[in-house]
Amino acid sequence: MKYLIVFTGLFPFFTVKSFGTDIQPWNIIFVVIFFFNYILKKRKIFKLQINFIILLLLVIFLVLLSDNDLFSYTRSLLGYMSIFLTPFVFYLIINKNYILFLKFIKTSTIVYFLVGLIQKFINNNFGSIFLNRISTDSVRGVCSLAPEPTFYGIIGIFYILIIDLIYNNSIDKSLKKYYYLWIIQIVFLAQSSMAILFLMIFYFYKILFSLSFKTVLILLFFIYSIGFVLFNIDLTPYSNIRAIELLNTFKESGFEIIMLDESINDRMSAIYFSIKGFLDNFGLPHGMASYANYLLKELPNQTTFYWVSIDNRIMSFYGSILFELGFFGIILILMFNCFILKSNIKKKDKLTYLFFLNTILWSAIPLSFPLIYIFFSLILQKGVFYYENKNIRNTR
Repeated sequence: MKYLIVFTGLFPFFTVKSFGTDIQPWNIIFVVIFFFNYILKKRKIFKLQINFIILLLLVIFLVLLSDNDLFSYTRSLLGYMSIFLTPFVFYLIINKNYILFLKFIKTSTIVYFLVGLIQKFINNNFGSIFLNRISTDSVRGVCSLAPEPTFYGIIGIFYILIIDLIYNNSIDKSLKKYYYLWIIQIVFLAQSSMAILFLMIFYFYKILFSLSFKTVLILLFFIYSIGFVLFNIDLTPYSNIRAIELLNTFKESGFEIIMLDESINDRMSAIYFSIKGFLDNFGLPHGMASYANYLLKELPNQTTFYWVSIDNRIMSFYGSILFELGFFGIILILMFNCFILKSNIKKKDKLTYLFFLNTILWSAIPLSFPLIYIFFSLILQKGVFYYENKNIRNTR
């Protein structure tokens, strides 16, 4: 069971059967079985888990109250069960199988890389038999074992986070080359503008919290200089690259790019309307099937968002939680931030992960994306459970 959980967690889009969703449900199904089997066998549960289970029961109640079809019920329920159960299950598995987990990280990195290379230079549909869909074109990069380049890039971002956390808190330095391999995949294979932006934000925070105030000022001047150069050279010959295409549009139209680019417009609308819906409802939960109706009411009253997907699935991780759970969602977000703050990793790493995650989790990352929770399970390894049970081994 533990092998299946780790495999399906590291390959969240890989499936031999289509379920009508990009992310396969196998991981959370195996996680649920493992979790309740552990509870029944060990008859032991920690206070932190109790808090999460209480919130999970509240979510189940909200799901049942929602006016949903069976498919939407199931998708919502599995998404929130991923939040509440997956970090603890991976904590238990990694705590006892740390070396095995590292082997999975290394092997899966090479697999993603090889599939990406084959798609880039030989057959761009290679591996599609194991995915629900593949969506790319001549302007975008390849997908590897993800449905589109953006998700391939996001997988890479969380692999980098995971490897960075392990590398910074371990004497084992063998993961460094896999770290760089993911940078190559994000920039040259996936070519996802969003993932490249996330990578730049990550390094901005990483450098910002590692340097003195004087060095930070020099860094900001350096960034300004690069921006000045990019805005004053002709990048038209490279417009076949999505990131360059967006940069050219931004140079020409400024922040009107939010209205001109369909993808950006749709993604930004999810952030805006989820926050607005949270405030309009005074922090009370909307439930799981009211976002589409809310959009239909709000869209005629504004002139910014024209390319909005009218769907109950919100393209924002934090936005989904706030809109659907209300102030209970704030509690959940604060708990994840406390995971990082209570861990015993280096202060500069705490600040980097804290600011970075609170930046990118507003984006279109699905609730059921297991790599988020694998990262948090490693945070748990680094000291969160120490305060509740000092006998638990803190894996290094």
